[in-house]
Formats: sequence, structure tokens, C-alpha cells
Amino acid sequence: MKTKLIYILVSLYCFLAIQLKAQDPHLAQYDAFPVYLNPSLTGNYLGEGDDYRISSVYRSQWRALTPKPFTTYGVGYDQKINRFGLGGYIIDDKSGVGNYNTMNVQVSGSYLITDPKTSPHLLSAGVQMGIFYKSFNPNSLLYESQLDNSTGTLNPNINSGEFYKKNSLVNFDANMGVFYKYRDVQKKFWPYIGLSLFHVNQPKENFGGAAETRLPIRWDVQAGCDFLISEKFKLTPTVLYMNQAKAWELNMGALGYYKLNDSKEVRYDLIFGLNYRLQDAIIIQAGIKKDNIALRMSYDINTSYLSSYTNGKGGFEMTLIIMGKKGTPIFKSMSKY
Repeated sequence: MKTKLIYILVSLYCFLAIQLKAQDPHLAQYDAFPVYLNPSLTGNYLGEGDDYRISSVYRSQWRALTPKPFTTYGVGYDQKINRFGLGGYIIDDKSGVGNYNTMNVQVSGSYLITDPKTSPHLLSAGVQMGIFYKSFNPNSLLYESQLDNSTGTLNPNINSGEFYKKNSLVNFDANMGVFYKYRDVQKKFWPYIGLSLFHVNQPKENFGGAAETRLPIRWDVQAGCDFLISEKFKLTPTVLYMNQAKAWELNMGALGYYKLNDSKEVRYDLIFGLNYRLQDAIIIQAGIKKDNIALRMSYDINTSYLSSYTNGKGGFEMTLIIMGKKGTPIFKSMSKY
């Protein structure tokens, strides 16, 4: 039993070590899931004339380190109602070790403090409230008794003879944020900066034991600037800094948007970008936007010490955004940046 317990501890250590840089799920294309980035973005800064936005994300990583990859799924919706924004999101993070699952469900609301009709200074504030769910099933781990002598590896099809109770918890969770953007149609540059705080109530996150563990507050700072280089080309340098307890992340890069055509029938934009997550990865991004639908993919090239163990397999991420107007079919509404 002692040896079997070591297998459990080693598996948990691998999971915690991998998550050291960001305890919450982190995204390479964080700007493509705005309601998860900052509550004050809910219903704000949509395409010109658009009333709602549907966002979705899928991420897969660490395929070389575990039998199953770590996966993240997310879907969000937000819309504007005059100067108010309303929406929400669901994001689910599954580990490749021990069937460790974290899900966050939030209802999001925001208010545009300044009037965009009279001022180029746009200031918004937002809050989110929802639930924080965690579960862990030790029975999905591999044990010493599952060693297949013919292959020298652990075989999940062999009965381990072990049984543990699945652990789970549900707690209330709350987030808040503010966001400022300067947008003057007479200018060629539109800078912005935002601050968001997640888990401000610090919900309990441990399954049991005498000592109670609280989820630390996560601080996010977003900054960037839209540069309108020409009628066809827009460049947006971006910076994101996140801090949660002793974990931190600094992501720097730029996104480019090139208008391939702008006819009344159909419009295509080419999206491309390059980011560097400090001491972690280089992120390559590419995508296409057709009218009101934007599809983007990215790939993380590991530059940390873990690159020796990943066999060249990085993190893959895909996002899809659909924006539109009220009363207009989703796949026919036109959107401009």
C-alpha cells in the first residue's frame, strides 16, 4: 500500500507542478474570450453596430506528459442593452492526471460609465457572480498492481484492486473589473488598459482535512493599443500580466488584422499574431474572419525546462467568435472592427 500511495503522490505532484505558472485555466488567445478576461468587457467594445457576441474556446496541452492531455472548454455570451452589458460564461478545465476537474459558471454584468456618444474616453465597470466547482476521482489513477509485465508499462485495463471515494465541492464565486479605452474616430490609435480581480470572496477549494484552503485572488492587468495603419491593416500590441498567490504570468505580443476585401456581399479579414509568454512559450496565431464570424488557431512552442519532456508537442488552442445585430440571422450579420 505504501508503494501505491507513492504513485498517487507522484501523480498529484506532476499535476501541481504543471499548474504552477497559473492556478486558474489560462488561454493563449485571451482576447477572444472577453467575458473571462474582464467582467467590465461584458457587452462592451463589440463590432460597430453589433448587439451581441458568442465566444467559444478549446485548448489542449501537455499531451507528452500524461496519458490524456489537459483540456479546457469554454463558451460565453454577452450583449449590450443601452449602456449596460449582460452575459455569462462556462469554462471547464480537465487534467490529464487523476480526473481532476475544475468548472466555473458565471453570470456577468457591466455598465458603461461614460457616454460614447459624447466622449472618446470609454470607462466601464463590471461584476460577475456564479459557482466554482471542483472534483477529483483517485480511482482513475494508475497503481503498481496495474503493471503489465509484458510491456513494462502501467495498463489501465488491469483491475487495480483499489477503490476511493470521488471528492467534489461547489462554492459561490465572484469577480470584478474595470476597463478604459480611448476611441476617437479621428485618431489612428486607440489605447486601452484594464484591471480585473477573480475569486474576490476566496472560495474554499480543499476537499477535506483539518486546515481550510482558500482559492487565492487572481489579479489581471490588460493593456494594449489599436493602431490603424491603413484602411486595410490594423495592428494591436498587447500585454497581459496575471498574478495568483505565488503564481504569475506575463504575456506580450501583437495581433494583426488585414482586410482582404470589403465588398457589400462578403468581407474577409486575415488574422495573425505572435506572443511570448515569459519563461514559458512562444505563441503563433493565425485565423480568418468572414463577415461576423472569426475563427482563430494558435500553437504554443514550449521554451521552458519542460521542453525536454514534451517531445516537441506544444499546446493547441482554437477560438470562435460570432457577433451580430438584433433581428438579423447570425450567419448574415455584418461586423466591422
